[in-house]
Amino acid sequence: MHALSRRIMFAGATWSFALAGVAIGQDGPPTAGARRTPGLRLPDVLRCAETDHPLIRASDAQVGSARARRAAAGALPNPIVTYQRENGGFGGGAPPAGLSVETSIYGTLPLESLYLRWPRLRVGSAEIRSAEAMRVATKRQVLLEAARAFFRVALAQEGVTTAREVFQRLESLARYNQDRVAAGVSAEADLIRVRVEAGRAGAAVTLGLVELARARGALAPFLATCASIGGVDSIAVNAEANETASAPLPSLHDFAPQALASRPDVLVARARVDAAAGQADLERRLFLRQVGIVFGTKRIEGVNTMIAGFTLPAPIFDQNLSGRRLAATERIGAEEQLAWAERIAKSEIEATYRAAALLDQELRRLSPAFLARADESRRLTLAAYEEGAATLLQVLDASRSLAEATLDFHRTAFAYRESLVELALAVGLDPAAPRPAESPAGPSSPHGAPQ
Repeated sequence: MHALSRRIMFAGATWSFALAGVAIGQDGPPTAGARRTPGLRLPDVLRCAETDHPLIRASDAQVGSARARRAAAGALPNPIVTYQRENGGFGGGAPPAGLSVETSIYGTLPLESLYLRWPRLRVGSAEIRSAEAMRVATKRQVLLEAARAFFRVALAQEGVTTAREVFQRLESLARYNQDRVAAGVSAEADLIRVRVEAGRAGAAVTLGLVELARARGALAPFLATCASIGGVDSIAVNAEANETASAPLPSLHDFAPQALASRPDVLVARARVDAAAGQADLERRLFLRQVGIVFGTKRIEGVNTMIAGFTLPAPIFDQNLSGRRLAATERIGAEEQLAWAERIAKSEIEATYRAAALLDQELRRLSPAFLARADESRRLTLAAYEEGAATLLQVLDASRSLAEATLDFHRTAFAYRESLVELALAVGLDPAAPRPAESPAGPSSPHGAPQ
């Protein structure tokens, strides 16, 4: 009777394990729709980050300051009006004998601001272009950081989901082994090992939740202007495979000319060269200072006469030699900085494009059978373990391999999407706009491929 009871318990344990195999993965992994997480998509995050970011508003203020300085540089000079009375008596007394009171009124128009106006306007215009390019550079940095925070949350979400699935599978496996131990058909060492692995999986879930909380905290500042976003714990992102286009990356030669024409750092360097050239021209014109013309009238004994003339300092000593030399050296420095900015831009474009191409190639290699093979290996190992043809260590290794493969796939896919954002920003494109030149991350993976 005792032997019969043990057989019944073993049969029940076998069926419980077979049924648990559905949850563990006997019928294959969940579909992409089952793993889909409703939440913000990348364009939503980028729009939120751009809408009312304090650093972008500060850049707007800098542009406004540059425009105000240019308006001040282009202001026309005001004439100087002079009224003068000669030969009058002191204290309102009578004028000296034999002298007539003479009154004159005339205006002096300074010409210095007129012939210095054009180089000053040139400098002011260059400063506006520099401030506008700096605003674009700030926006670029904000969007890049927002994209990185977005994909960090996406990967953390995937890590938590994968860790929970592993924990649930190990819990089911532990229950199966506990029934087998109770039936006396399995050693208790297997049960202890499974419980240890389940404990490690539970710790992995907790660590994943910690990383998710930190990732959400890093993304939250970019979403402050989105009214639909609640607390930090409510932040969720949606990075799905069906968001990815199917066209390959265009050639690298298509990016370089546009990058040099639209990259903000190159535009800033060019504006500084133009400003330095305008400053050099301004310093040359400052050789003559305080130039003006005079016109007015003078009244003597009831007769009005005209006053006309000009003021011109004698340029005996060159008071602006150091200014011209300083402007010349600053212009040389600005030109060298421009050459360096162009060199950096070309190298950054090539490196970013190369990274995107490598990740694109790797995703094409992994898709579509990478995760399917890993899951099939786990299911076959489970079936063999059920039949006594595989060891517990093989089951655990197959389950661990599937989890690692899932995370590696999504890590690669998210890195690819992030590289596309970085490439778009590197060439001066809008990363939130539709990208017709993207490579696929493969068909829907068992866990849903990334956006």
